[in-house]
Amino acid sequence: MLLLEKFRADIPFFAQQAFGATLNPKQVEFATAFQNNTQITFRGGIGFGKTFSMAVLIYWAIICHNDVQVTIFGPSEDQIRAGIWKEVGNLYGKLPPFLKEEIEYTATRLYRASQPTGAFAETRLANKDNVETARGIHQINNFVFVDEATGVPDQVFAELQNIFTDPNPKLCLISNPSKTSGFFFETFEHPDVSAVWTKVHGRLTDNPGITPERLKAITASFGGVGSNEYRVKVLGEFPLEDEDGVIPRELVVEAIDRDVSPTPGYPVIWGFDPSGTGKDRSVLVKRRDNQMLGDPVVYGTMDPEQLAARIRDEFDRTPKGDRPAEICVDALGVGHGIAGLLRVMGMPVKDVVVSNKARNPDRFYSLRDELWFKAKDWFATGNVSIPNNPVLVTELCLPSYEFVGAKYKVQSKKDIRKLGRKSPDLADALCLTFASDARHTQFGKYAWSKPIEMNRGWSII
Repeated sequence: MLLLEKFRADIPFFAQQAFGATLNPKQVEFATAFQNNTQITFRGGIGFGKTFSMAVLIYWAIICHNDVQVTIFGPSEDQIRAGIWKEVGNLYGKLPPFLKEEIEYTATRLYRASQPTGAFAETRLANKDNVETARGIHQINNFVFVDEATGVPDQVFAELQNIFTDPNPKLCLISNPSKTSGFFFETFEHPDVSAVWTKVHGRLTDNPGITPERLKAITASFGGVGSNEYRVKVLGEFPLEDEDGVIPRELVVEAIDRDVSPTPGYPVIWGFDPSGTGKDRSVLVKRRDNQMLGDPVVYGTMDPEQLAARIRDEFDRTPKGDRPAEICVDALGVGHGIAGLLRVMGMPVKDVVVSNKARNPDRFYSLRDELWFKAKDWFATGNVSIPNNPVLVTELCLPSYEFVGAKYKVQSKKDIRKLGRKSPDLADALCLTFASDARHTQFGKYAWSKPIEMNRGWSII
């Protein structure tokens, strides 16, 4: 009994004792998320053991709990048989005698011999012809796994909501993130749906056994770092949009980690897109000429004073030669106050009101539209570099555009959110850098007139 209690409390210990397996850190993260939460969604690439982890959890459930039903849904019989149920069978063969004598494994069920109807696991199809199989599942400990969840119709997830009337329900979704639509996608990307889900994200590199040489070979086999297959199977990221947006996908992909040399003397420009709500992110991006300098800096929900202090601190710890000539701040809403605070602190701030008239009003509907197309032109030069940041890459390819009269109009943040996608805050911050008026120090076309004077006496109490 004491051992059983230890198993229930410590899933990695259970895996070690039951199967002689040491869970890697990502598998431990997944197991812990399942143990401690009601709704868990796990997106991941290949090769680090998400199917193995799920099989361990199935055994943990029926060995360590009474009055438990584990139901495993999948979109096809072949997928279930060759995937999760094969892994369950493999682990059955590794059970030590004192556990194996308690468990029965068949082609369709796994159950405790002493409680065949009170502690068992079974598989069910979940496709458009079998939606009704998700109905009427009830038990005190009611654990449901949906494997390859991107291939399962949304109606099945609607039916599975009935399990939450039980005392201890768990709904766990597992899949490669191969589609940018459907319920599984929304558990990560839809602002309202995703809020109630505990999220786990796994990459191929979460497997400690993947060597750099092996990773290089796999990357090449999937078409390189910019391909959708690489994003899905190696990075565990959702694919880029199928249709090109304002900035064509191939231009963004080609710029990932490209080896470039910024022209000597070009100033560094920062773009800061602050958020006044918990829905969007506050993001700082740094750019020098044709090179984005590192990953975007993403801040959580903060007061305007806190955000301003963070930007000041970032400025202070930046080496003098890499400090920005201008910090272009989206000065709409909360950004107006933040820009003012930064100016009082002595920061070289430029207020950018993206809803204002474009500098070229005959071609663009607003300044925001113009900045996005400036970013497109920057990528189109073919000599620019951005970091291999999957979120940034996705966002740069996200917004579409339309014509209002003869003017370009980029899809708004509001309209993007209506589609269940997050606001492209990282990409917007990069676009803000193209609003700068700072000029090159060496050439006539790019020469600013005087140094920036700093007032360092301002502080936040």
